[in-house]
Amino acid sequence: MVKKYTVIDLFAGAGGFGLGFSMASFNLLLSLEKDKWAVDTLRHNNPDHLVIQDDIRSYKTNNEILNIVKSPPDVIIGGPPCQGFSLAGPSKDPKDPRNSLFRYFARWVSVIQPKVFVMENVTGLLHRKNANGDKVLDIIQADFRSKGYHTEVWQLNAANYGVPQLRNRIFIVGNLFNKKIGAPPQSHYTTAPINVNNLLPAVTVWDAISDLPKIEAGEGIEYMPYTENSISTYQEWARLNSELVSNHVAMKHTKRLINRFKSIQEGTDRDELPEELKVRKRNGNGKISEISYQSNYRHLKPQAISYTIPASFYSNFIHPTIPRNLTSREAARIQSFPDNYVFQGKRTMISSKLLKKLGKEDLDHLSQYNQIGNAVPPLLSKAIATHIRAFLNVNT
Repeated sequence: MVKKYTVIDLFAGAGGFGLGFSMASFNLLLSLEKDKWAVDTLRHNNPDHLVIQDDIRSYKTNNEILNIVKSPPDVIIGGPPCQGFSLAGPSKDPKDPRNSLFRYFARWVSVIQPKVFVMENVTGLLHRKNANGDKVLDIIQADFRSKGYHTEVWQLNAANYGVPQLRNRIFIVGNLFNKKIGAPPQSHYTTAPINVNNLLPAVTVWDAISDLPKIEAGEGIEYMPYTENSISTYQEWARLNSELVSNHVAMKHTKRLINRFKSIQEGTDRDELPEELKVRKRNGNGKISEISYQSNYRHLKPQAISYTIPASFYSNFIHPTIPRNLTSREAARIQSFPDNYVFQGKRTMISSKLLKKLGKEDLDHLSQYNQIGNAVPPLLSKAIATHIRAFLNVNT
């Protein structure tokens, strides 16, 4: 019989981190997230557990935390932003994690005392220092050690765990048993090693999305039937328990943009596009933009692993064979969300700055694209959760 461990997810976003733990048979007790549309996604996909829409900074006392967490979980997970979220005034160093949202995550850990915590962040945290030259990562680990936790840092590439994407992230992991857990064993290789050791080849872009309905720019509906058979084990996994494809709507593009995409798909370098297809300045009366769009118009090669899917990926990537950007569902596949996980809210959203200028602050929420790009890939999370489950089985 599988032991039923419990977990709560802070800074939950659309729920990728929590979903992975649920896949590993953890009981997800609570998700805390402040964004309305991300909360809509969480509630749509998790009708049986508590989802709280609130800012973690609202919980100012231990009792306020304990009033929500009735039963202490075995594990706390979350990805608090640790870059520049100063809450202590201009005289304090914004690079100091004690002045960031990290301290709220750390407080919940201190109050609830889970057996294990897992905190996700970008690899840039490895090199960040505060005003005194102290490594931010050292400060964070020292803080958790002062709370009684043995800490370690894992640098993991999602592609090594069955996610069709080269995505490097760090995970700060702590436990109360004063033992090293060690990073989860890899299941996939990105470049063929000398000794494969039963590892599988990494999942490619085509392995991930080639079975999805073929739609051109401006086509698609929120729910549609599958029109192709699955051709990979990854696709079979993604389609399990899903009768329809959701969130598969392609953005509308101008004819010139479609022709630009076609040219890039045929092998033209972005800097060598013909004059009529080059990017124009915004409100520049047709003048060619001098800005180098290094993160935009990257053609996803079918037999390659995807680039990292960022929060604003809607204009970053070109479909392998169709001249258009990715749909939400295609990006969700590349992030390893199964097809029965449905995203709520608008597909894309203009910037917060422009929304404020237009007096539309009430629409300032995370779009489907933001939610997907911000998420911890569920299959990476599942590998972490499975590894932690084995550790808890031995130590509890």
